[in-house]
Amino acid sequence: MAGRPRTITDEQLLAAVGSAVRAIGPIKLTMADVARTAGVSTGALVQRYGSKRGMLLAFLKAGSVGPGMRAAFEAAADPVDGIQAALAYGMAADQSPDEFANSLAFLHLDLSDPEFREVLAGYQESQLADLRSYLVIAGVERAGLAEVLTALRHGTQIAWAISRDGVLLDALRANVETVLAPYRKKK
Repeated sequence: MAGRPRTITDEQLLAAVGSAVRAIGPIKLTMADVARTAGVSTGALVQRYGSKRGMLLAFLKAGSVGPGMRAAFEAAADPVDGIQAALAYGMAADQSPDEFANSLAFLHLDLSDPEFREVLAGYQESQLADLRSYLVIAGVERAGLAEVLTALRHGTQIAWAISRDGVLLDALRANVETVLAPYRKKK
């Protein structure tokens, strides 16, 4: 016998994990919190993921932003604007400092657990390769520019979380524009 049919997809469950992580943080988070957010039983989560760690690892593995970054780049009329859009992809305009702090706490988990860190390192390499290709398309590739832009993205997030001044997405766009402005074609 196959058991009961699933009434909620993995994508829906993992979206609930993301919402709960942003709201509560990964340390205080329980499977019951995610179950409440998703509208399922805790047992359903245990059956699907085994443990809180298994659930968080599944969330991380499902979280690649590469396709979204690529779509953001390709949607822009100007390739330099596309680079800026790709770097901003995944940042909510209304993200609160507390939500960012909870995401940062998740990063600590990513860095302290070898299996999580391996997934994160794979994402970073993939994103850097994509960013390098966007820079080539835009005709502005310089050695190390993809790494500088990535560090700028991360640094802007941390600086914003400390200052809590304005909107994170606006701060990122302004900082990226400062770096990319010399590469814009004069019209």
